[in-house]
Amino acid sequence: MRSKDVVRGIYASFELLDTLLLLGVAVVAFGVVTATLLPIPFPSNPPHVDLSAYIRGDYVFIEHMGGESLSFNTTQVSVSIGDESKPKPPLHERNSNGLWECGEYVQYFYNTTDLVSVLVIDTVSNCILLEGNLRRGETPWIGAPPPILVSSLRTNTVDEDLICYALPVEGFDAHTFIYNWKKNGEAIAQLLMPFDTQSLSSTRDYSGNGFNGNVYGATWVSSGVVGGAYCFDGVDDHILVSLPTAFNNLSTNNFTISLWVRSDDIATNTSVEKCLLEAYDDEENFVQLFQYESAIHFGVCIDGDKKAVKTPDLQDNTWYHIVATWCATEDSLTVYVDAEASTLGGSRDYQSGNNVYLSLGEKTDGNNSFSGYLDELCVYPFVRSPEQINQDYLDTKDGLTDHRTIVARETSLGESWSCTITPNNTYQDGEVVESEILTIISYSGGAP
Repeated sequence: MRSKDVVRGIYASFELLDTLLLLGVAVVAFGVVTATLLPIPFPSNPPHVDLSAYIRGDYVFIEHMGGESLSFNTTQVSVSIGDESKPKPPLHERNSNGLWECGEYVQYFYNTTDLVSVLVIDTVSNCILLEGNLRRGETPWIGAPPPILVSSLRTNTVDEDLICYALPVEGFDAHTFIYNWKKNGEAIAQLLMPFDTQSLSSTRDYSGNGFNGNVYGATWVSSGVVGGAYCFDGVDDHILVSLPTAFNNLSTNNFTISLWVRSDDIATNTSVEKCLLEAYDDEENFVQLFQYESAIHFGVCIDGDKKAVKTPDLQDNTWYHIVATWCATEDSLTVYVDAEASTLGGSRDYQSGNNVYLSLGEKTDGNNSFSGYLDELCVYPFVRSPEQINQDYLDTKDGLTDHRTIVARETSLGESWSCTITPNNTYQDGEVVESEILTIISYSGGAP
């Protein structure tokens, strides 16, 4: 009887083992079938991409700054301005492939100071790519640093303006930003003297050409049109600068002089010539800007032959943007006041100084001292276009330095443009920032 129970136990053990083996085979078979026909969905890796959301002018941009391309259709872009949710806008593409690639962007109209909330999600990996808030005047960008130098339509063609933007500098309280534009690696300004650093002894040339000025008596003030300026007492205050080469060989060299001027007595002391600026090469070849009979006169003397034009009548204690251009090839000179051109005949009775310098506030011989303020002096070894002169006036008249513009008229096919930006806090310069390099290309037609 006992042996039968043992046999039955052995059979039961074998049956249990068979059952377990069959169950194991079934599980393995199910796994193989599932893996073959129904792959297990593992989580997708988030794309490696840098996005930037930033405020420029009257728009909020969200731009792809580098990394992997994104499928625009599977990218969720949620933006709210104030209490209003905005629909997802079309992508500004460089090529119509449906991918969001480096340099491509979406934009939203924004002309208020309302809070802008941004959320960008890759719906494939369900990962947040960019999240945060913007507000004009407080938080101008989030994410990757935005581009510094862009063309107006973002396609870098000959028909577009170039715009350079300054970004806030961490740990440095910048009051102004100084822009040194470069074409094919060379500064376009031969002299760039914004007068933004407080000093009673010297003033810096930011063109990189080394035409720094020595200050004699002129007083630095913080209340210039843009940042600081220098005040001249009308007695003997002046600034001396080594003569820029643009003023050599006036019979062949073109030039442009640009500065802001505020005279104490241009309308009330009309009988005396007062020299704002003289570029003296020799007694028969020199350039002057001077006030006389309520106007600012621009004179060019070449081999003893004096030419002159003047502005319309101006007022005391008023800032004016004065630009003087000399075109040697056309033997013509023009003076602009607040971007308005004038070729009115000026006085030709101006007399030269006697020292080879560029002098501000009086002639190089110490005579005809000016009473008033000068700011934002620039000298270019070419004739600036009327469009650029107007843009310079618009860019500076309100004292802002968040951006500067080169108009399309100033650029040509194949040129490479860049800009060096120097932040300044009135006491010193901060670390310079180099922009991207943009190469001007031809317009290919079609929608931008």
